[in-house]
Amino acid sequence: MLSLVCTPHHISNVMSGQSSKDDIFIFIMRHGEAESLLTDDKSRNLTLHGKSEVRVSSNWLTESYCQDGELSLALVSPYTRTRQTFNALSETLHAAQSEICDDIVPEGNVRLAHDYIDVLAHQMAKSRKGKPLLIVSHMPFVSFLLDALCDSHQMTLFATGSVAVVKYNLTRGKGVLVKHFQGNI
Repeated sequence: MLSLVCTPHHISNVMSGQSSKDDIFIFIMRHGEAESLLTDDKSRNLTLHGKSEVRVSSNWLTESYCQDGELSLALVSPYTRTRQTFNALSETLHAAQSEICDDIVPEGNVRLAHDYIDVLAHQMAKSRKGKPLLIVSHMPFVSFLLDALCDSHQMTLFATGSVAVVKYNLTRGKGVLVKHFQGNI
């Protein structure tokens, strides 16, 4: 039996509402540019350029979708570069809770993640008044997840530090890609 492995990290914030009670925004983000692979892929750090990419995307998200800077939850891969991406993003956007998820790595199970995200989205709609959910992961996982959430087969490529905005309908369990911000550094 498959199960999503996540470790919660609680951060206290007060949440306010989002557009519709049946919809929630999901932000799918690829980590910023990382060092070249030398020995261990999991331990690669962000480069200075990668940190800049994350700042640009974070500022764009804040200006375009999160003027109050609040997120319900962040799901983050355990790899160093994704945790560093989330930490840099946290300078602008604040998650009420974050989880390190062992199953949203490059070879992660997208169907399992989609099911977990659907459950979380329903819980967030009730307890956090529909604030956005952030996922910080890797290629090709982010592309496959976007396809799964939107029930499409586009295999959209994500530049490092880029973010897709999905308006996810809780009733249908499916979303629509609203915008894919590729950055502009």
